Amino acid sequence: MNTYAVFLNESNVACWQNIRERWSNGRHFILTDHLAFVASEDITTTAEVSEKVGIDKKEGSIETLGVVFEVGAYNGFNKGDLWEWLGKVQS
Repeated sequence: MNTYAVFLNESNVACWQNIRERWSNGRHFILTDHLAFVASEDITTTAEVSEKVGIDKKEGSIETLGVVFEVGAYNGFNKGDLWEWLGKVQS
């Protein structure tokens, strides 16, 4: 399963709702108002994730600023439920 980190410049309720709907059944983890993780078996590019989350440019103006990274490795210190989720989706 591919795992992606979604960073938003500003909090955006619509984007987080898109994540909850598109990656249901434990395939998303919203850590903060600006950072979430999604895991997908059927999406293979960061561009696809960006589009489905709602990070895009419409009619010449920026609607939502953000960036998506594919997660290949990670390290640090954070809440236990984040590590548990990452371990589950990357196993």
